[in-house]
Amino acid sequence: MNNKLIHLPPRKRGRPSKADLAAREQAVTLAIHETNETPAERVARISERFTVMHKLAQGSIAGNVRSFIVSGAPGTGKSHTITRLLDHAKDRESIRFEVVHGTVTAVNLYKLLFRFCGRNDIIMLDDADSIYEDEDALNLLKAALDTTNVRKLSWLSESHALRAEDIPTSFVYEGSMIFITNKDFQGIVDFGKSKMAPHFGALMSRSIYLDLKLHTPKDLLAWTCHMVERNHILVQRGVDRSQEQEALKWLRDNADKVREISIRTLLKIADFMLVEPTNWQTFANVTILR
Repeated sequence: MNNKLIHLPPRKRGRPSKADLAAREQAVTLAIHETNETPAERVARISERFTVMHKLAQGSIAGNVRSFIVSGAPGTGKSHTITRLLDHAKDRESIRFEVVHGTVTAVNLYKLLFRFCGRNDIIMLDDADSIYEDEDALNLLKAALDTTNVRKLSWLSESHALRAEDIPTSFVYEGSMIFITNKDFQGIVDFGKSKMAPHFGALMSRSIYLDLKLHTPKDLLAWTCHMVERNHILVQRGVDRSQEQEALKWLRDNADKVREISIRTLLKIADFMLVEPTNWQTFANVTILR
């Protein structure tokens, strides 16, 4: 940790709630990661990490990377980038993959790991963060990501679900996994107050952990505007380039008031422009600002 003075929210009496812990973790994260970089310097730093992410995804497709975790803010292009690579590889019939969103129970994770247990199989857990609060699921992940030559997974608890689908109670897992998350694993481990910290540490130990360094509003603003301008994402949505520049200016002017600095927010603005070209600012002001 650096030597910056960290101003934490006041500690409340009694046992802290999840919201209190999250607020304190966020304060620590912002204090650690804020810099005096210019927007161009921020973009260069983050671009380097997205390049590494791209290479790691290619490594998973080639079977050389067993597991990697990508941590970064929502709506910044990480899921889209990796899914596109997986789709292209699948089209060439070089891999099979499954993307999982939302809630996953431990027994369903076991079934998924069995169905995609081959050397050319990849499972991507995209913001399926509930899995990190299930100890049975975490134990399965630890076994699946182990660094031993043979990774044998077992489910020895009574389960009608496995018998009904003729799934064995143990098997050798040879696949790869990719984790996409908005959680700052390193920050949570360093903060050390969350009950999940040891589990996150165990997953990081068994995986390649990539922090995209998109922690502060200034980072998010610089990267979001860069991605939209480089790829003309709003033009692809249907607006013209001058409207795209208007949307970017609106975001920069209101960055301290928007609920979320992300590509998704700019796509909403593009939709407003298509609905009401002369009065889109009113739509944006009343729906996107806090």
